[in-house]
Amino acid sequence: MRASKPGPGRGRISGTVVLRDAGGLAVLLMALFMAQPSFAQKLYAYEPLMMDPYSTIYVNDGSCSAGKVLKVQGAPRNQRRKKSCVPMSDLQGVPRSGSAK
Repeated sequence: MRASKPGPGRGRISGTVVLRDAGGLAVLLMALFMAQPSFAQKLYAYEPLMMDPYSTIYVNDGSCSAGKVLKVQGAPRNQRRKKSCVPMSDLQGVPRSGSAK
């Protein structure tokens, strides 16, 4: 058996491959950071008639005391929705509908 000498491109990773992988990772991370705010929930002015089962929305219709909003959780057919008043301070990441942009 003859031992082969490491030549150019043998046993080493090319610099362009490493840069390409790092660039792909950076693009993936940027896409994840940009997509994250789109998952935030809105603060509704009224409770919608139709809701997906097990989804949660926040409603500021004045039915709760000052500084609180109504948290509504959807339910499957023939069951009532769960409603509770939660402090507004718990909703820091929720954009308010009707606010100036």
